[in-house]
Amino acid sequence: MKEFQSKDLRNVVFLGHGNCGKTSLLDDALFHTGTAKRRGSVDDGTSLLDASPEEQERHLTMEAKLAACEWGDCKLNLLDTPGYPDFVGEAIEAMNAADAAVIVVSAHSGIEVETEKFWNLAKEQELPRMFFLNKMDREHTDFHGVVDELRVRFGSGVVPVQLPIGQEAAFQGVVDLLKMHGKIVPHDEDDCVVTDIPEYLDNDVEMARQTLIEAVADYNNELLEKYLEGEEISEDEVGEALRKGIADGKLFPVFCGSAKADIGVKKLLNGIAAYLPSPADRTVIGTVPGSEELVERAVGDAFSAYAWKTTVDPLAGRQTYLRIYSGKLKADTSVLDVTTGRTERIGALQTLHGKQAHSVAVAQAGDIVVTSKLANVQTGDTLADSAHPIAYEAAAFPTPMLEMAVHPKKKGEEDKLFAAIAKCEEADPTLAMRKEAGTKETILAGIGEMQLKILEEKLESKYHVGLTLAKPRIAYRETIKKATKAEGKYKKQSGGHGQYGHVLLEITPQKAGEGNEFTETIFGGSVPRQFIPAVEKGTQETLANGILAGYPVVDVKVNLYDGSYHPVDSSEASFKSATAIALKKGVLDASPVLLEPIDTVTVAAPEYYVGGIIGSLNSKRARILGTETGDKGQMVVRAEVPEAELYQYATDLRSQTQGRGTYARQFLRYEVVPEKQANAVIEEAKAAK
Repeated sequence: MKEFQSKDLRNVVFLGHGNCGKTSLLDDALFHTGTAKRRGSVDDGTSLLDASPEEQERHLTMEAKLAACEWGDCKLNLLDTPGYPDFVGEAIEAMNAADAAVIVVSAHSGIEVETEKFWNLAKEQELPRMFFLNKMDREHTDFHGVVDELRVRFGSGVVPVQLPIGQEAAFQGVVDLLKMHGKIVPHDEDDCVVTDIPEYLDNDVEMARQTLIEAVADYNNELLEKYLEGEEISEDEVGEALRKGIADGKLFPVFCGSAKADIGVKKLLNGIAAYLPSPADRTVIGTVPGSEELVERAVGDAFSAYAWKTTVDPLAGRQTYLRIYSGKLKADTSVLDVTTGRTERIGALQTLHGKQAHSVAVAQAGDIVVTSKLANVQTGDTLADSAHPIAYEAAAFPTPMLEMAVHPKKKGEEDKLFAAIAKCEEADPTLAMRKEAGTKETILAGIGEMQLKILEEKLESKYHVGLTLAKPRIAYRETIKKATKAEGKYKKQSGGHGQYGHVLLEITPQKAGEGNEFTETIFGGSVPRQFIPAVEKGTQETLANGILAGYPVVDVKVNLYDGSYHPVDSSEASFKSATAIALKKGVLDASPVLLEPIDTVTVAAPEYYVGGIIGSLNSKRARILGTETGDKGQMVVRAEVPEAELYQYATDLRSQTQGRGTYARQFLRYEVVPEKQANAVIEEAKAAK
C-alpha cells in the first residue's frame, strides 16, 4: 500500500445494531477495492473480518477490526465494530480512532435499540454521521418509512442522497440524487450499469431532490439564492454544501443498498471518499502534561498519537493500535509515553485488512497503524515527541456491573488463570477483576453474560486454562444486640501433662463501625500475664470465623475479667480454646443478628420504564429515595438496595428496558437482615459445613 497524505485519508467507524450487516458490508468493500481477492461471507464462515473461532461459530462480531483499503485517490481506514451490547467497549474504542461514522440500519427492522445508543455515542464525540440502509432486498422493507423514522428520531438533517430502484426481491439498484441517474445491477452480471431514472420514480425523485436541496441550501448563500430563484443547481455545488453540512454535524445523508446482493456498496465508498472529512480537516485538543492547560494539535505539528486498542494473544503477542493525530511516525524510533513517562521503542508498523497485515514504513498524521511489543503501553495512553509532549483524554467506558465469582476448574491453577484473565483485561477495558476482601473471593465483572461466556471459551482455547463462574458470596457480618457474660473452660487429661484453661468474659455490643475491641481487668493473677495474649488472639480468631453463619463478628467489645489456671497443665493453646468456648456461648446468648451490605443504586432509563424499574426494585427489598430528570432526557431512580438482591440485576435491567437502562451502585452501610432472609442464610451455611 502506497503512502497517503493526511488529506487523502478517511477514518470511518461502522456502527449499528447486531445483525444489521456491518461486517458483510466491509467484506464487500475489501473485495471491491481489490484489497481481497475473494468476497468474504459471514454466513459461510469465510469473512475476512470475523475470523476468530468464537465469531465464526456464532456469526457475531466481538472485536473491533481495521479494514484498510484504497479507493480512488484515498485510503479508507474502515473500522468494523460489534453490535451486540456486551461488546460496546470495542465500539467505543473504534470511535476514538475515527473522524466520522457510518450508522448501518437494517431496512426491514428499522431503528433498533443499539442504533439509538450508537447515534448518541457518536453525537457525544461530535463525529460527523451518515446512514446506510442495508438489506434492501429483504422482505417487508420500507425505505421511506425508515427514513421518516430516522428524521423523527434524529432530526430533519437526515436527508436521502439515494432512492432505491425496486423493493424487496425486485431491488436492483439506486438513484443518485446528486448525479440524477440510476445505477442497477442486472442479473448474472458482476458490475452495475448506469441508466436513466425509471419513470415511475419521477415524483419520488423530484420530492427527494427538493428535500436535499433545501437541506444543503443553508450552507451556501449563492446556492440558496439559486434555489429561491428556481435556477439549476449543479452536482458540485450540492456536493460542496453537503460536505460542509456533514462536517458541521447538521446533515446526515442516507445511502441504501444490500451487502448480500452487492448493491450500493461502491456508491457508499464513493460517498465516504467524497463527503466525509479527512484528518486534515480537524485539529485535536489535549492538555499540557501535569497541568490543565489546553493545547491544539494540527496534522502538521510535532508527532502525537493515541493508543486506542490493545490485543494480547499467547501466540501473536501484544499489538497496540495507534491513531496518529499529528506529525509522522516511522518504524524503529523512540517516542515518549506521556501517560507513564516512559520512553518506548516503536518496532515495525503495519496496516490491517482484518487478519491480513501489510508493513508500513512511515505513518502520516491521521493514519491508523498497528505495532507490536509495546509491553507497557495501555489502551488510552498518549504517545508523543519527547520535546513536544501532549496528553489526550482517554476514552470513558461503561462500568461493568455483572459480577461473578471466579474459580479455576482445576486446583492449583489459580495463578495461571488469574494471569490469563489479567491479559484479557488489558485488551478489554470493560472487564474488571478484583479480590473481594470480605469474602476472599476473586470477582470478575463484565457488561453481560455473553461477554463472560466468550471469555471462558478464549481462556480454554488460547491459554489452556478453565474457569468456573459462580454467584458471588455476600460479605455478611454478625454482631450482637445486648451485653452478656460467658465462661469458658477447656480441660483435657490424656496421660502425662494435661491441658487446662479457664476464662470469664464480658461481651458488650459497640456502635456500628467502631470495630472489635479486647480489654482485660485481671486482678490477683487469676490468669497469668503470659496467657493474656493467647486470650486476645483466641478472641480475634473466633470472631473472625463467625458464630451464627460463619461470617465475621463485628462491633463487639470483649473484656477478660477473671479465670483460673493450672501451674503445670495450662498453656497458650488451652487458653485459646477456652476463649473460643466462652465466646460461642456468649454471642449466642447476646441476641446475635446477621448484617448485610446495603448499596446506593442509581438507575437511569427513559421515563416510560420508570414504573417497572421501581416495581422491580421494590421486589428486591429496596427503599426508593426518589426520582429526578437526568441527562439526555432520561429519568434517574435512586434507591438503597441490599447487595444480596442485586445478583444479575444488570441482566434483568437490560431485559426490562430493552437495553436502554444503566445503573451504578456504591456501598453505603450494613443493616440487620430481616429474620426470614437471615434464617435462610444461616441454614445454607449449616448445610455447607
